[in-house]
Amino acid sequence: MKIVVMGILIIGLSLLGAREYVIDKSQSKVGFEGSKFLAVSVEGKFLEYDGKINIQDGVIHTLEGKVVVDSVESGNTTRDKHIRGKSLIESQKFPYITFAMKEYKQLTEHDGEVIGMLEIHGITKEVRLTSTLEHTQNGYTLCLNGKIDVKKRLWYGKLYNYEQLHKN
Repeated sequence: MKIVVMGILIIGLSLLGAREYVIDKSQSKVGFEGSKFLAVSVEGKFLEYDGKINIQDGVIHTLEGKVVVDSVESGNTTRDKHIRGKSLIESQKFPYITFAMKEYKQLTEHDGEVIGMLEIHGITKEVRLTSTLEHTQNGYTLCLNGKIDVKKRLWYGKLYNYEQLHKN
């Protein structure tokens, strides 16, 4: 089964200090769009997450976030169990998906590229996300988009023997 995840993160930020912000969950969404066999499109979201960001003069200096895998909601309980289960993320062993930014490249006044380390199923890989950062009355709104293929043999690496991975 091939699952391609489109990571969509929309964050309404509320001020904590001079430059550090946290996610305003009342205005935010951590979601995904996936496809199965390149034909069936699936959308979903995570209900439990947190993160923080440091912005100065419209430039992102740090960004990190954490999602609780068991909070996945796709509108289909069987699919949600599959996502949480041993065949995909295995939330019993790996309860969180985490992201930590390594670099931010500003491309235009509002658009940029966020490069960071995404950890899924205990395996960390570098990903690139497009970003749009807008200044608002209450802080900032950030939209991150990226396409990440979490198909096991690609995410875990071609050298991984998935069965051996689970024997330990």
